[in-house]
Amino acid sequence: MTAVLNVLRDLHRIHQQLADIRGQLERCPKLVKTAKAKVQQSEASLHAQKQQIQTLHLAAKEQELVLEERAAKIADRQARLKECASNKEYQTLKGEIQTEEEANNELSDTILLAYEAIDQQQLLASELETNVVEATQVYDTTATQISEREASLKIDLDRVETELNSTEVDLPSEFVSEYKRIVTARGADALAGVSDNCCGNCYRQITAQMMNDVLTGKLTICGSCGAILYPDD
Repeated sequence: MTAVLNVLRDLHRIHQQLADIRGQLERCPKLVKTAKAKVQQSEASLHAQKQQIQTLHLAAKEQELVLEERAAKIADRQARLKECASNKEYQTLKGEIQTEEEANNELSDTILLAYEAIDQQQLLASELETNVVEATQVYDTTATQISEREASLKIDLDRVETELNSTEVDLPSEFVSEYKRIVTARGADALAGVSDNCCGNCYRQITAQMMNDVLTGKLTICGSCGAILYPDD
């Protein structure tokens, strides 16, 4: 009887170890994926920032072309001042020149502000480039560490699975069928220790007869959660 209870305790411990190892193995690629996603996100932010800077540059260049065109018009009108046949024509040209010069002054201020904005955006781009470098370094470190961790976990998994197989051999024949069925359905929760007459999985109280069966090493299944019971003490 004691041997059966020890086997059940060992099997529960082993299944819990297996669940923990498998859980860690499942999390490993997720950690790498998360680190990779941060690299991609930082790269996308940098790309968008560079595109914005390029757009601002193009807009500033277009404004500079307009400025040059207006400057050429001013120069043309200034040359025509000498050819004016009347004072009225002269004053008209002077007015047009003044208007163009005022518009050019405003446009020059706009272009200056645009380049100041570009400088600010380039500073932000530099920060984003740093983020890409840092995220890439974190990803590389994470990928290396996770690869090493996975190799170690797989060794542990093989060892614990071997221990499970050797321990399952000691199960009484009347336990085997139900044990395999419940383990397939519930995994690490297929077994539960009983403490203070309560199932360790669902914490439901079991009957006195069930407790007696547990203590005498009979196959006893919790009526609430379906786990194979063994005394936890």
